[in-house]
Amino acid sequence: MVVEKISAQAAGLPPSWMPRVSTGGQAMGNAEAIKKMLGEPIPQMVDPSTLSDAVAKFFGPNGMLERLRRKLALFSRKKGGKFIPARNTVASVDEEDNVYVGVEFLEQFGEDEDLIAGVIAHEWGHMLSDLPRGVDWSHLSWEELFALRRDEEGDADGFAGRAMQLMGYSPKSMIAFLAANDKRRKEKKLPCHKYHNHATREAILLESFKAQKESMEVARRLFFGGKDSTGPKIGRVIGAG
Repeated sequence: MVVEKISAQAAGLPPSWMPRVSTGGQAMGNAEAIKKMLGEPIPQMVDPSTLSDAVAKFFGPNGMLERLRRKLALFSRKKGGKFIPARNTVASVDEEDNVYVGVEFLEQFGEDEDLIAGVIAHEWGHMLSDLPRGVDWSHLSWEELFALRRDEEGDADGFAGRAMQLMGYSPKSMIAFLAANDKRRKEKKLPCHKYHNHATREAILLESFKAQKESMEVARRLFFGGKDSTGPKIGRVIGAG
């Protein structure tokens, strides 16, 4: 089963917007420039030699991040770039599909593989962009840019929900993590233009997770004759690494 792109619109949720802005050269064409204009933090790379042993293991050839890469690559047809330790982020992805993973995030939540899988799957969803390259977005208003950004994040959440089901992870940790962040933001009375509200994000994750589970159950009944049977391709995804 191949997941190339998940459209939240198919489930009656916020519409797809054609994800990442990933072109260069023009005033509104560069993804990093847009992040700065929208007030998004830019990841700060960390020298791998300065990492603690516990965090360094995540980035090793047999570490959790590489295991997740193998699983995601099986059904997304995306190999991804490098995993880069960083500060000033939980996780983010650049135009070359490099994924910046927050050192502080790993220090705090490194034992929660369900959460890390959900966060990395969300960033993987951003790699599956069908946005035409070479587009100048300077004609858009701030409201339109924020709306596009929110729908991009909705698509990435939709992919993450399906990916977690395919990889054998639960979305509960990711939903709890997003809820805690949302609570802190509200307590500090900070605006949030980048994402849909927490209830919508939770719905996207749960509905996409459920949709993938139901499609797998249908496939099992059709091809393997029972709900407890697992096809060879899905077995490879769950067991990868």
